[in-house]
Amino acid sequence: MLTKTNTFNFISLAPIPIFIIDPDSLKLEYANARFLDLANGSLKKIEELNLNDILGQNLSSAISAFFSQLKNPSDNTSVPVQIPDPESNIAPFSSYNYFASRLEETPGTRLKIAVWLIAKTTLATDPDTSIAGHQTLTNQRSGNEILSGMKPTEKRPKIEYVEVAGESQQTGADNLLVAKEDIQKSESEETEQALSETWIELETSREWFKNMVHSSPVAMLITKGEDMVFDVINHAMLNLIGRDTSVLGKPWFEAIPELVGQPVVDELFYAYRTGIIHHIPGVGISLIKNGEPTLGYYDLTYTPLKENGKVIGLMQTATDITEYVTSKDKLQKAYEQIRLSKEAAQLGTFDMDMATGRLQWDDRCRLLFGISHSNEVDFERDFLHNLHPEDLERINAVLAYVFDKQASNGIYDVEYRTIGSEDKRLRWIKAKGQVYFDANDKPLRFIGSVLDITEQKEDEQRKNDFIGMASHELKTPLTSINGYLQLLQYHARLQSEDRMLTTIDKSLNQVKRMTRMIDGFLNVSRLESGKIAIDKQQFEITDLLKEVYEETMTLTKGYHVNLHLADEIMVNADRNKLNQVLQNLIGNAIKYSDPGSTVNIQYTVDNGHIIISIIDQGIGIKPEHQQKLFDRYYRVENDSTIAGFGIGLYLCAEIVTRHQGKIWVESEFGKGSTFSFSIPLSTAS
Repeated sequence: MLTKTNTFNFISLAPIPIFIIDPDSLKLEYANARFLDLANGSLKKIEELNLNDILGQNLSSAISAFFSQLKNPSDNTSVPVQIPDPESNIAPFSSYNYFASRLEETPGTRLKIAVWLIAKTTLATDPDTSIAGHQTLTNQRSGNEILSGMKPTEKRPKIEYVEVAGESQQTGADNLLVAKEDIQKSESEETEQALSETWIELETSREWFKNMVHSSPVAMLITKGEDMVFDVINHAMLNLIGRDTSVLGKPWFEAIPELVGQPVVDELFYAYRTGIIHHIPGVGISLIKNGEPTLGYYDLTYTPLKENGKVIGLMQTATDITEYVTSKDKLQKAYEQIRLSKEAAQLGTFDMDMATGRLQWDDRCRLLFGISHSNEVDFERDFLHNLHPEDLERINAVLAYVFDKQASNGIYDVEYRTIGSEDKRLRWIKAKGQVYFDANDKPLRFIGSVLDITEQKEDEQRKNDFIGMASHELKTPLTSINGYLQLLQYHARLQSEDRMLTTIDKSLNQVKRMTRMIDGFLNVSRLESGKIAIDKQQFEITDLLKEVYEETMTLTKGYHVNLHLADEIMVNADRNKLNQVLQNLIGNAIKYSDPGSTVNIQYTVDNGHIIISIIDQGIGIKPEHQQKLFDRYYRVENDSTIAGFGIGLYLCAEIVTRHQGKIWVESEFGKGSTFSFSIPLSTAS
């Protein structure tokens, strides 16, 4: 057993968990009340443990080497040193950092090692969450039996008032803090004598006591008398209050004058006058540091020191938790901002545990699926069964793709229709989310948000209906105009009216342009209603390129358009739709380039696909616009004098996609652009 000396008193009074071990066997020989409370055990049971029972594992070579060096240090310092990587896997010991220091009061006495437990500062998103369970030890039977009854960490109360009575009224130290069951019956006389050590006896070994305070990793201050004269203070406390050793010998109101009028002073005098150990968590204190008032937050503990039952001083400890409090405050503000933003945007949220299949929807998400109850929702019953029948197969394919990390990286972005489970209402939903995977790329969690876009879709449908109707109405007179112009062209040729033929040819070219524009509107309308058809057939795409090139040269003057042909290439595609794609891309290249510039049309074959590129020397596109170019009605306003409706590239992208191909752009602003698309080659080629 540890000798009952000043060491015993100091360890007993310490406001943090401390235990004493033998440096050779690493067996526990003593522990203070804080540690026993933490372990929920008695001293008798604790003395059956060794250090690896606390850590829940065999000691690593680094820890063994650490204790070996601590037994034979290069100097005689007793300052605690952090134990390297203890990695305790037993709650509540896992939430502490571990320090160790030598205990050798006088030369020749047997060396002991004190292990100090300093709580880790962690940012908890939910302060009410407690430890739900504890991991048990393996191959440590005795440790298992003793530690299996440990209670979980409980929520910290706002203010604690604790009074610890002495073991014996005969000692004269009525309220001395001591370890549970620390006194064995066979040693009662010796223990009572140790517990009656008083402040005066501490004075007789003042150098040792000061050394213990100075070596503490916790900010610590000893004050004397009701004026709270600073008697002993360590560097950690000096750094915390922003002072130097000149505060020693001064009363509190001279040492830290800015404390006058702050509530913490009342708490300080409460502990002194009542003799009750007083713990104040998270108190805000304003201190002058570097000449500026600084607000900080601290966990404080005031432990009365007594002589013959009378309080003669206080041991004060402090832990700076300012970073924790401010970070928590910022996190709470961020959560509130997210909540308000979510409500303003009318977003619903979902969260799915992929391991258990458990699905959670908030109230808004339930509303979008026509659910009014608050019962647990089911993926099959409430999600898949409430999808519009025409969207079910597509969404299943999207989910399979999203759950494949290699293919999608877990990114979920889709639009679909739902039929309300209870109200049977049709709604359009836009959903975005992210799937998270484990180390083996197996889906673990699927979270995201949903937005009601029904009104937007209805507006788009009304616009598409109008465009379709207007396009049909415009096409009828345009067909008549085209017929009359062809008749005039015929008579002009018979009469050799060259000037008239030139004018008629120009008019016919403009009719062709308008016809293509109207066809574009009609195709957009058909795309939105799902009525556009891709009529695939085998044909030689090089012939199509020649045809488009010749038509471009007929309609366009003042530009150098070059077609680079190589081998003949067969594809299985819709010839008319690809004609529209090429006309759009080449027309844009000319439209956004200066007269006299060059436009190149070329193609390559790669990995079973033909890649066709149109390269211009035009105005180029800024990077922030490039991803949006293929969106419907999107236009880059580089030059407001260039006409357009923002449907050409959208139509190109839809046609290429329906050919199982891809379309993209590479551009440098001010230097030109390259638009490319790829489609599969014919299997017969």
